[in-house]
Amino acid sequence: MEPNTVLTGLDWAIIGSLLLFSLAVGFFVKDEASEGGVEGFFAAGRNMRWYFLGTSIVATTFASDTPLAITGWVAQYGIAGNWFWWGGAISSVAMTVFFARKWRNSGVVTDAEIAELRYGGPAAAALRAVKAFINCTFVNFIILGWVFAGMAKISEPFMDWRALLGPSIYRVIEAVYPAFLIFHSLDNTITIWLLILVTLGYSALGGLRAVIITDLVQFALAMGMAIVLSWFAVQHIGGLGAMWSQLADLYPKGGQAASASGEVFLNYDQVSSFVPSFELDGIGSLGIPFSAFVLTLGFLWWTNGNVDGSGYIAQRLYTARDGGEAEKGALWYSVANFMLRSWPWVVAGVAALIMYPRADVNNLAKEFTECLHTPAACTVEMKQCMDNRYDCPIKNYSLLYVTEVDSAAGEGLAADGATVQVYREDRERGYPTLVRDVMPPGLLGLALAALMAAFMSTISTHINWGASYVANDFYYRFINPQASDKSLTLVSRVATGVIALLSIYVSTFIDNIGAMWELWAGLMAGLGLPHLLRWLWWRANAWTEISGMLVGFSLALVNFLVGRMAGYPEGQMSILPEVMASHAIHVICWISLISGSVALLVTWLTKPVDDKQLRKFAEKVNPMGFWKGHNEGATSERSFANSLFYWLLGTAAIYAAMFGVGYMLRLEYLVGIGLLVFGAVALVFMVRGMNQVDRQHQLP
Repeated sequence: MEPNTVLTGLDWAIIGSLLLFSLAVGFFVKDEASEGGVEGFFAAGRNMRWYFLGTSIVATTFASDTPLAITGWVAQYGIAGNWFWWGGAISSVAMTVFFARKWRNSGVVTDAEIAELRYGGPAAAALRAVKAFINCTFVNFIILGWVFAGMAKISEPFMDWRALLGPSIYRVIEAVYPAFLIFHSLDNTITIWLLILVTLGYSALGGLRAVIITDLVQFALAMGMAIVLSWFAVQHIGGLGAMWSQLADLYPKGGQAASASGEVFLNYDQVSSFVPSFELDGIGSLGIPFSAFVLTLGFLWWTNGNVDGSGYIAQRLYTARDGGEAEKGALWYSVANFMLRSWPWVVAGVAALIMYPRADVNNLAKEFTECLHTPAACTVEMKQCMDNRYDCPIKNYSLLYVTEVDSAAGEGLAADGATVQVYREDRERGYPTLVRDVMPPGLLGLALAALMAAFMSTISTHINWGASYVANDFYYRFINPQASDKSLTLVSRVATGVIALLSIYVSTFIDNIGAMWELWAGLMAGLGLPHLLRWLWWRANAWTEISGMLVGFSLALVNFLVGRMAGYPEGQMSILPEVMASHAIHVICWISLISGSVALLVTWLTKPVDDKQLRKFAEKVNPMGFWKGHNEGATSERSFANSLFYWLLGTAAIYAAMFGVGYMLRLEYLVGIGLLVFGAVALVFMVRGMNQVDRQHQLP
């Protein structure tokens, strides 16, 4: 019996080749990873070129769940929904011009280690340990739980393991596999385990060097296939002109159709607009007031603890050959992340609205809900889909999922207050459905392999990043400071495996990832200003970061617990009065303001860092800013004023180029070409100016 799958033998061969290639890279570079202890394993010998490290950063952010999220945003908020992450270009360019070179100069192996280099003393050691623990556990579990959920949606239309393994083997796995480690279904779980084991193999063997090399290939594959998918989808519809025309016909202005859950469908203008609406009750709005949007672009980005690149971005920066390579790599990440990455997914999201019209999908959801509760309403095809989604002849069924609602009285299924199962539309599933429906054999396997590659690049980064804290900030720092390179490499490999397995276990228990993000956002809101001050102001000390972190996390935790246990009065969404906070962004901004103020107060009430320690840091990093003579003879390679100019220029260039591509796709060529030309000229000017530092150093 032939396996019941849409994938051909050629598709499977392509997927298998990707997995074997990734493992081969690990074997190929394992000897280099074994040299130099933690530096060789987690800093790749500090010899990476800009295109390797920059691509590795963007590959990590290109998770398998990202195109799904954007497909959902296009349906719910329109193209302007991408402002949820487009605002990050401001902080990304700031990190490039102010901090990328400093991370490389520091010579650290993890961002937690910078605490002791900057501050010294017992408080700095404690800060290092706490931040390492939070990053390698709490942060990793949240991110990986989110990514696992995305991969489950991607694999679902393709990976029928009962057919591939045979019913008897599948039943054995089903009988022995623990139910609490299931990712939505056993089929999804088997797929995720296969990818994780391959990822763990090359990450444990080759360390960060293997991760970065595979990232380069995986990003090229993932980005290339995202473009190919959008092209095939547009051609399937009849071209870009036909796509926008059909969008206007299917979603006319003034249309008030709504989903079964009550969500009103967007019209053409709302889908195609690049500018968000700020009406809280408006259709297609981002659901945020204008004040919250302004705070996001003007305040929130620099009060976030990642503003200086802390985390996996910093890990890539200190693998660079020198400071100039770190800066160019960070800039390439900003360009690729915002200018290149956005639009193939946006086009696919728009195409999915046309190929799978929302009204049709929601009508189908109502029919299947009726079938679920009234067997006589089921057709033969509907029963076939419900029995085996891999053998379903109804195309739009792959966009549906079953959920429970408290009351379905409006659908005539139960009395008020009853809990019943209903079918609902999930627009995020439109992306893998597009892959299934428009890609020919061979390219279908390549497209699925590309999404697997995106998943693997994110997973490999986070297990390597998490293991770096275990090996460098716990074992090497506190347990065995005299460890040999050989023992450090062994600990690094074991830590990689432990972090991977522990992440899988814990992530299955995270039911509400959004709630975990609330806690994490509060913690990071308390670290933004302290992280800036440690690079720019001599007076900052370990207690600056400790107090900011504790206040931010405490406020977020109290806000979370009160909301979950007691609830808030009507109209109030946090421990703050409604007049102070009508949106989650307001809450985060208040946490940032309070924790930042406390951090400044604590800084003045505690002793400054020892002069000798400040001098040591300055000689290593060459900081810019306000150092009261402690950086004499070790001033920054580029002035603060010049860096500020390049930040403004680079931000304007990236937004211009990004929207230039968007206007070209919307067939508004004059505006598109003008923005692209400005973006290109500004970027060239910026790069030439930034490179002047390295050219001067090369002069005899």
